Amino acid sequence: MNRQEAVVRWAVALAPFMAFAAFPLPIPALPAISADLGVGTADLQLLISGYALGLGALLIPCGVLVDRYGPVRVWIAAMAGFALFGALGAVAPGAELLVSTRIGQGAAGAGLMASSLTLVATALPRSHRAGATAQWGAAIGAGLVVGPLAGGLALEFGHWRPALLGLAIVALGAAGLGFFLRAVGGGGGSARLDVVGTATLAGGIGALIFAISSAGTSDWGSPGVVLGLIAAVALLVGFALGQRRSVEPMIDVVVLRHREYVGGLVAGLALAMSALSMMVVIGPYLQVVVGASALVLGLWFLPFTGLAFLVALLGAPLVRRLSLRSRLVAGLGLSGAGMAALLPIDAGWTWPLLLPGMALVGTGVGLANPALGLAAIRSVPPHRSGMAAGVANTARQLGNALGIVVLGAALQAAALHTARADSAGGEDAAAHVRIAEGDLAGARSLGSRAGGDIVQLYQSAQTAGVRVALLVAIAMAVAGAIGTAWLMRPAPARPTRGDASASVRET
Repeated sequence: MNRQEAVVRWAVALAPFMAFAAFPLPIPALPAISADLGVGTADLQLLISGYALGLGALLIPCGVLVDRYGPVRVWIAAMAGFALFGALGAVAPGAELLVSTRIGQGAAGAGLMASSLTLVATALPRSHRAGATAQWGAAIGAGLVVGPLAGGLALEFGHWRPALLGLAIVALGAAGLGFFLRAVGGGGGSARLDVVGTATLAGGIGALIFAISSAGTSDWGSPGVVLGLIAAVALLVGFALGQRRSVEPMIDVVVLRHREYVGGLVAGLALAMSALSMMVVIGPYLQVVVGASALVLGLWFLPFTGLAFLVALLGAPLVRRLSLRSRLVAGLGLSGAGMAALLPIDAGWTWPLLLPGMALVGTGVGLANPALGLAAIRSVPPHRSGMAAGVANTARQLGNALGIVVLGAALQAAALHTARADSAGGEDAAAHVRIAEGDLAGARSLGSRAGGDIVQLYQSAQTAGVRVALLVAIAMAVAGAIGTAWLMRPAPARPTRGDASASVRET
């Protein structure tokens, strides 16, 4: 491996590491941030969903920017922006600036994700791309490991702000790699940038992610959700109409003719909606019902996050004999099996009982992540790889947003049904909704039962809800595996002239 390839591989790995470490970083510190800034639940939700909004809305536009200006320029600008927004977030005096910096950091993360996969397609020999995408997938797992642990450790030893500042300093140091990366070149295309198309597409996807995320904390009929959906439809329809008249459309639908690419889209969407969303949903249960602290939760998740990293990084030689289709189907299947192993979960579970399920899910995610990166670029012309990578990563972000809402709704519906069924009478009806929403303090204030009884009802209702959410996630993983296997099935071999003549003679 020469020096230039080593620099490219470092850049390819650093980008998803930073993007996926930043997303879960504040989660363990949410109660501390709430107390420090004096904000409520809605602002805390925006702190998490704001990053996903910036990331998801800008993935395709950043992919187009990569195709226009080259992956190196976009990578350098995105890494510098990531460091800047992270530093501003670390010193933010209030919730408004903190949420704004999270949206900006998500947008910078979109540039990192799109440019890193394009570097694989344009700056590395074809024979080395599978290994580079394995490192790209492993870096996602590494980011998922470091993010929650950094947030939990910072809180354990003082304050939440150093965790944000530390990640910004790492990003600033990584941006210095751009000095060596410039030698790679890659100036991109010469066509002009479609500013209107970029704005309408980013606005439409952003409004859609905002509406889906808001539905998880309110309901589909709330004004914010309805206005978000209306804005999303209007902007996306406007984008589609504008693209029909464009000589060079931003999204080239020709890539959808490649079954390998579409199969990768379906697999990424299914993995995000099932395994990745379930890990977000099960976290609060482990903290509130099982009783894990912020740091302990990060440690309990290590079998999942650690194996997602190790399997992607070290498993490449072992799975090289498997086809791309087999890796994606096996990844979804193992994730489903891991969630099935978590089905008996209850309030008395400890780490050893979680270990088999978490390990299987992590192995499945680690097997699938590099394959998803390879599917996004392998069958696409290099000059359109930025757009193709942006579409593929956007599908995963939409899957995350939608999966969390679907699984959260399933959990709440099952928890509400169980709370009502286990209640001796109707006097606790007002508390049932709070129990289903996971608000134990609110249920205690409204319920007429003794405190211990409310806690017991809360635990049984939330346990039933998590089990139903697990069943829904397993069904989505299985459906994704079946859909991926069908879409990526080998094309039937065309008979040669001699074979055709022989068949005619046999008939």
